[in-house]
Amino acid sequence: MRVGTAATLFVVVVVVSSVSFAVPVGSSSQQLVRGPPNDALADAIRSSPEPTEETRDPNPLSGFDAVHDAGVTGEGVRVGVIGSQFSPGDGRIADSVAASRTFADRSPGLTADGTHDTAVAEIVARTAPDAKLYLASIGLDGGPDAYERAVSWLREREVDVVVDAGSYFPRTAEGMARLNEAAAAAAANDTAFVTSAGNYADRHWTGTGNEGWLAFANETRYNTLGEGDISGSVSLRLYWEGAADYDLYLYRAENGGDPLVAKSATNETGAGSHTEAIDATVPEGRYYVAVRGGPDADNSTVDLFSSRHELAISSEGGGMVAPATAEGVIAVGAVDAVTGEPQPYSSTGPRLDISAPSAVETNTAGEMYGSSVAAPLVAGTLTLMLAENESLSPSEAQRVFRNTAVQDDGRLYLDAAGAVTAVTSESPAEIDTGGLDWYNGTAS
Repeated sequence: MRVGTAATLFVVVVVVSSVSFAVPVGSSSQQLVRGPPNDALADAIRSSPEPTEETRDPNPLSGFDAVHDAGVTGEGVRVGVIGSQFSPGDGRIADSVAASRTFADRSPGLTADGTHDTAVAEIVARTAPDAKLYLASIGLDGGPDAYERAVSWLREREVDVVVDAGSYFPRTAEGMARLNEAAAAAAANDTAFVTSAGNYADRHWTGTGNEGWLAFANETRYNTLGEGDISGSVSLRLYWEGAADYDLYLYRAENGGDPLVAKSATNETGAGSHTEAIDATVPEGRYYVAVRGGPDADNSTVDLFSSRHELAISSEGGGMVAPATAEGVIAVGAVDAVTGEPQPYSSTGPRLDISAPSAVETNTAGEMYGSSVAAPLVAGTLTLMLAENESLSPSEAQRVFRNTAVQDDGRLYLDAAGAVTAVTSESPAEIDTGGLDWYNGTAS
C-alpha cells in the first residue's frame, strides 16, 4: 500500500515488553496530578530486559504480564465497548462483563456475527483483567440513532473509557456528523474515547474536484474495484464540502461497451458537507467507479471510499471516517507487532493519535489483525493508567505518553509500562513535550 505519513506525522512506538504503541508529539507543558508510588511496578519494569526485534514477542498481550504481576490490573475502572454484536456470556469475557445492551433497530434478514466484537472485548479484558466491561451492540446497520443511544447509555453507566473498533459509512453527511458528535460529546465529558483509525488506506482516494469527469491519476478517469473479478455487495461513498455538486457512478467492464450498474445523483447535505452513496449487489465481473463534477464544481477536496473492495488507485494518506474524525477522540492506527512499521492498510490523517500492534492471538477469534486490535490495546493501557491514578484525565494520559517518549532516528519510542509507572511517580510532575508540533512533527 501507499501510505505516506512519514513526512507529515511523527509516530511513537510504545513498548511494554513486547507491546508497541505509537503516539504523536504535542507542544504544550502541563502539570500532572500523580497517584501514590507503585514500587512493585517500578521494580518489575527496571528488571525487564529491553526487547529487541529478535526477542520481542509477536503477541502483544504477553507484554502486560509484568504490569499485572505488580498488581496493576484495571480494578475500579469501567470500560464501554461499542460493536455490532457481542456474546456477553462467552466464557472468555463473562467474568468481566458488568452489563450489556442492544440498541440496534431490528432489520429482517440482517444478523451480526459476534466473534469480532467479542474478541475486541477480550483484548480489553486481558489487558486490564479487573476492569468492568459494558457492552453496547448497535447491529450491522447501526446508524446514528442506535449509535447515539449506545453512547448515551454508556455515559449513564459512568464509564471511564469507551472503545469502538469500528468505522462507519452512513449514506448522508448528516449521519456522519451525528456519529462524530456523539463521540465528541463523550470525549468532552472527560471520557477517554478510543477508536480504530480504520483499515481503509487502500480503499480510499482523495483529490481535487473539477467540472466533468474527475481524473484519479494522470488522465485516468476510472478507478477499478478489487484486483480482478468481484461479486456480491459493493458499497461506495463520496464525501466533500462546499457548494459544488458531484455524481457517483458504478460501471461493469465488458468488451464492446461498459454498462452502467448504479448511479448516485442525490446530493445528501448536512452542515456544509455532502455525500453521494451507492450500495449494490453485483454478479461476478470487473467493475470500476467514476465521478463527474457539475458545472458549479470547484477545487474542493473530494474523498471516495470503497468500504468492501480495494481501489486500484488509492491515495498516500487519509482513509479515516467517523468516529475517528471526531473532536477529542483517540484515533488508533496499526503497526507491525514486531518491527513497529506502519501497516500499509492502516488509515491515516491529521487526527491520527496513536498506533499500536496490529496482530493479537485471541481465544475468541484466533489471530486477529488490523486497527481493530490496536484500539483495544490502547484502551486497555489507558485503563491501567486510570486504575493507578483515578484523577488522571484523558488529555493528561496522552501527555504522559508524550513526556516519556524518547526520540531515535525520527521516531519516538515510549515504554507503555513506564507510562503506567509515570502516573504513580514521585518525581517532578512537569511535562515537557520537546517543542514538536502536535500533528506534523516539525520543530516549532
